[in-house]
Amino acid sequence: MNAAENRSGPHRSGGKKAKQTTAAGVVIAVLIGGYTLLRPTINDATGWNLPALPANEVSREQVADRSSTAPVDSPKASSAKPKQSDSVSQSKASAVHSQKSKPDDASTKTGRTESIRKDSPGPLASKMTRGDPASSSKTNSTASRDADAEQSDLKYGLLREISPDRYLSPAGVLYTPGSAEGHRLEHLRRHTKDQPNRSGKHGVFDGDMPGALATIDKAYEKAQANQRTTKEVDGNRTIYTVDMGKRVGYVGGRDGRQRRNPMARRVRLVMEGNRLITAFPL
Repeated sequence: MNAAENRSGPHRSGGKKAKQTTAAGVVIAVLIGGYTLLRPTINDATGWNLPALPANEVSREQVADRSSTAPVDSPKASSAKPKQSDSVSQSKASAVHSQKSKPDDASTKTGRTESIRKDSPGPLASKMTRGDPASSSKTNSTASRDADAEQSDLKYGLLREISPDRYLSPAGVLYTPGSAEGHRLEHLRRHTKDQPNRSGKHGVFDGDMPGALATIDKAYEKAQANQRTTKEVDGNRTIYTVDMGKRVGYVGGRDGRQRRNPMARRVRLVMEGNRLITAFPL
């Protein structure tokens, strides 16, 4: 019995001490909690400044440390992620906006090209202007009117009157009053028609008066250039015989009729300086 009591004695005493320690801890915890809860009320009611317990301060610092080192999956960390992603997305959006706001080199070049094309006429416009029937017809009609007016001022469409009854050809042949007909032009007119009953030969120009005047101008130019021309001088007159190299008329009169009016290829010019005395085909 004594041995059993001795063995059970320490266990009972240890259990009592443990219960007492636990109860004391609970009392102390209750006192600390009550002090902690009532300290603000007492300070407000009495105006005192009771100090806070060190354990409470340590627990607050630990809570703050734990909150600052919260894991990524915590609500605070998850709430911070959207803010960071928002800032990144905002920076990307601003970069895209700045890139869009910058003028594109290709668009700028295209704009310049379009402005040049608008300012400058293209080849189609010039072709349309040149090919305008109305404008071309107006130009042609104006030119024809001017030519008609100029020809109306010229005798036979070729001779320009430089003084009363004095006419000058384009080659410089001068036609003046004189001869039995009263004017060298009237004498020349006789060589634009055949006279079959006239004795000897009678040269006749092709083309009536305009044709005769044009042939005389060509013959005079050849004579001045000494081309296929023979020249004789009789006092103050010069006689040219010019080979024209083609038909310029025919030989009429009695001799010509007997020979069936052969073709004439030469021209005889009788000149006093540049003044025509007579001219006829040979």
